[in-house]
Parts: sequence; structure tokens; C-alpha cells
Amino acid sequence: MKLAVASVVQAWRARRSEEGFTLVEMVVALFVVSVVMAITLPNLQVAGVNAAKTGCEGNQRMIRAALTEYYLNNHQFPQETTVQGDLQDLVTAGYLDSIPTCPSGGSYVITVSSNGTTATVSCTDHGSLGGD
Repeated sequence: MKLAVASVVQAWRARRSEEGFTLVEMVVALFVVSVVMAITLPNLQVAGVNAAKTGCEGNQRMIRAALTEYYLNNHQFPQETTVQGDLQDLVTAGYLDSIPTCPSGGSYVITVSSNGTTATVSCTDHGSLGGD
């Protein structure tokens, strides 16, 4: 009798290992994966937004530094009628290597004070970041 039970158990184990996963095991695995994704995806999206904001802040600081250096050398800010023209003047004069672009697709706005002694830089997407 013991031999017959042992052979049935062995046959069942052999057959079970060939069948693969049960439906319950698959549902549990799917549930675990979905919980992990629900926890991590919002954090990954926030990280992308923060990275774009940090990149934009770095660009604004670089533009402000270039404007300040331009002003110290020329006693005025670039006098172009567009922001792209002002940025191109900074590139042409060697204060910037290239025209910076916002990682989120916004555009930079340079505002010169009425007395012409200060300039502020902001972004249409992120506003003014990293001010002095």
C-alpha cells in the first residue's frame, strides 16, 4: 500500500511540474506587479518634472550670468527687439555657447528694468527660478 501511495505522489509531482503555473499563482503575481507599478509610477513622473524644472533653472542662471557680463562690458543690455535676438547677441558676443532651450518646451523671457540697469529672466512654463 505504501508503495502505491508513494508512486501516486511521485506521479502527481512529476505531472504538476510539467503543467506550469496555476491560475491563482498568475493572479497573485499580476497583483504584486500592479501594486509595485502603482507605487513607483507617480514618483517617476514627479522626478521627470523636477528634472525639467532643474534644467530650466540652470538655463535661467546661465542667461542671467551672460546678461550681467554683457552689461558690465558694454554698459547696456542687448538691444534687440526679440528675446531670441537678445540671446543670439549673447551667443555672437561669446557670452553663451548656444541659445538655451527650456526642457519642457517653454520659452525664455528677458525683462529689462525701465532704468536699464537690471534684467530678469523667466520661463513661460516655470516662471522665474533660481534668482540671485
